[in-house]
Amino acid sequence: MVEERGGALDAAELARRLNLLLDFEESQRGVPVPFAAVEEYVAEHGGSLSRAKWTYMLSGDGRRNRDTGLLRLLAGFFEVDERFLLEDSEVPARISAQLALVRSLRSARVSGFAARTFPGELSADALRRIAAVLEEESQRGSVA
Repeated sequence: MVEERGGALDAAELARRLNLLLDFEESQRGVPVPFAAVEEYVAEHGGSLSRAKWTYMLSGDGRRNRDTGLLRLLAGFFEVDERFLLEDSEVPARISAQLALVRSLRSARVSGFAARTFPGELSADALRRIAAVLEEESQRGSVA
């Protein structure tokens, strides 16, 4: 018999992972994932999720989530291996690759905005430096 660990991730790490999954889903759908869609999926699969609980799970405030059943249902909703939400494991490759693409596109959009906002005022070198800083921050996860 396998002993349930009850969610080994601390609240902050679980929040980071859930927010990564939400960002991934938004990049796929083109719109943010509504709470109602998550709530409905969980309910259809025998669980329950209140808006308050979801909010504190996403914020990382509070204590570690020990509801293994809910974490498994959320993994099912996001179509990831449940270990990603239950234990310390790597970000699934498909999600990591898509998020890297999204970050690059967002960085390019910000660089393009800077070029349009300051036409003729920013040199090509300045734009390259802006793009490099955005890419560096993106790699650290600061730009999402």
